[in-house]
Amino acid sequence: MARVALAVLLLSIYGTLAVARRLTNALRDAGMLKLTVGFGFALAGLAVVVTVWRVPELRRPRTLAALALSVAVYGLVVWPMDSPEEKLHFIEYGAVGVLAFLAAPPSWTTRRRALGAALFTTAAGWVDEGLQAVLPSRHYDLRDVGFNALAGVLALGALLVIRRQARTSTS
Repeated sequence: MARVALAVLLLSIYGTLAVARRLTNALRDAGMLKLTVGFGFALAGLAVVVTVWRVPELRRPRTLAALALSVAVYGLVVWPMDSPEEKLHFIEYGAVGVLAFLAAPPSWTTRRRALGAALFTTAAGWVDEGLQAVLPSRHYDLRDVGFNALAGVLALGALLVIRRQARTSTS
């Protein structure tokens, strides 16, 4: 299931590259871009809350503290960014990182799955920028490759800390 979700997400990201700039410009012109990006973060937060609600191991105090720390780190990185478009990288490629981890072979160690997911996310972000390099309305930006990789690594770090805290709370 995670592999299908990962493929759908990446196809959605890549498939909308040609129209994304027009859409963000239209939202900016209407004064709704920041609101729309905020809504995207709210949806991502809601997904986390629903997951915590549905998985009892995640409702333990240590795990909730780890989750709060992860949210704080995300906030410290994303909040100061000026561009709403750059902030979107942290939703998109955070999800890519988590889904890549979940899609990795279960026989792999946690460390190997995390490293593989981080490398996959970096490569997927680089492909994103490579595709933008050939589109007339877009341009290649190495800084965005870094944002994509950072988004994946932050999400993976949060996932690993929360998984570890959930495991240690049950023992």
